[in-house]
Amino acid sequence: MKTPICANFVLQSAECNDTVFIVTTIEENIAIVEVQDGVENLLGVLELTIEQGRVIAKIIRVGYQEKPIKIQLCTL
Repeated sequence: MKTPICANFVLQSAECNDTVFIVTTIEENIAIVEVQDGVENLLGVLELTIEQGRVIAKIIRVGYQEKPIKIQLCTL
């Protein structure tokens, strides 16, 4: 397994009142984007994978305790 690529970003509103932290991890077979409004307050996760020739996005809204949503983005 190869070493994952990780990058962190800060997204701030134009009014500078709201800030979220974006944590990205790209591995060999999955890309994960986490959105946090604090260091330890995870709001949601977006997972991108390829399943049987289809690019699938899985949206997990952890902060809202909802069931994960899977969306097919495209077919390869």
